[in-house]
Amino acid sequence: MRNRLAYAGTLALAALLLYLALRGMDTDAMADALRTANYAWIPALAAVTLLASLARAWRWRLLMEALPEVADGRSSPEKTGADPPGLPGIKPVFYSVMIGYMVNFAAPRLGEVARTANLSAQSRLRFSGLLGTVVTERLLDAAVLGMGLGSAFLLLAGRAAILRDILIDPAIERLGAVSWYVTILVVVALAGAVLLGYVFLLRKAEENEAADRKNPLKTRVAGALAAFRDGMATILRVPGKQRIAWSTAAMWLLYLLMAYIPFLMLNMADAYALSLTDGWIVMIFGALGVLVPLPGGTGSYHYITIQALVYLFAVHHEAAAAYAVLCHAAQLLLHVAAGGVCLVLQGARWPRLRPPGAATPAEQATQRHATDS
Repeated sequence: MRNRLAYAGTLALAALLLYLALRGMDTDAMADALRTANYAWIPALAAVTLLASLARAWRWRLLMEALPEVADGRSSPEKTGADPPGLPGIKPVFYSVMIGYMVNFAAPRLGEVARTANLSAQSRLRFSGLLGTVVTERLLDAAVLGMGLGSAFLLLAGRAAILRDILIDPAIERLGAVSWYVTILVVVALAGAVLLGYVFLLRKAEENEAADRKNPLKTRVAGALAAFRDGMATILRVPGKQRIAWSTAAMWLLYLLMAYIPFLMLNMADAYALSLTDGWIVMIFGALGVLVPLPGGTGSYHYITIQALVYLFAVHHEAAAAYAVLCHAAQLLLHVAAGGVCLVLQGARWPRLRPPGAATPAEQATQRHATDS
């Protein structure tokens, strides 16, 4: 019930943000813009979207090369070949990425677990280690997004007054309501709590290390945590870090094309003189909207994208809404369709998308019945 209520809450928030983004507009004008769009660009948009997902799969596979079970096979003298034993091929990795995207449109953030569990079922790699590589990959995206946000502010230096009115001043006003000494006390308290927590956990780990080794359950948990740590540390040990940089650059360049092609479809590039640079700015702000834990960024993506187009580039509200709706709908349809096709092609069933050890409802009912008996 708690999970259902949480999911219902995310749907309600998505609906609210979608309402705020689209309220007060001429729906006929927005519908006319979508009806007269040049849909001949759809194949190009679909190709760019799939290539971006392939670039993500390539980068994820590069991170897996540093996992201990893969790295040990590479260093083994009797093992030869281009790829080390245990490293999955690009096909199952790509399938898992697309399945994860599909799941994200139904349940926010569960797509990362789904693609990890799916690839773990398709390969010999541990779920916890793969999940660590996913976290590392998302940290790389966060770093690129941070740099992209900084570049967007630099590119918008001439619109500093608008940025101040819609972004900076409201934040300063809210912070100004908090007195400076309260802020200092909060910061000091948080820093002290973090330090004390770290010291406590360190001492606790040292005290219980011997007992943990004797407890099978704790040993399994400790092994899973160690594998997760190894997965997160892959960026430090992966051979050929320049390949990580190239795959990341290729992926975000393709994301830029995914944001710019709808300008061409809706004839906004000519009507509002929108360039690739402007597409980069809109893409960065849209990515911030997708970060909100809502199904596929529904509502949050529409709201922030429309606001950016209207206030930063003087795009009519209806045209901005048509752009946000077209982009989101295209990604929804493409990812769900491609994810479903990949799920069928690999021959996996939905239970295989669960993390190892998770029981199905039928299995849980059987276990409860056996316990009662």
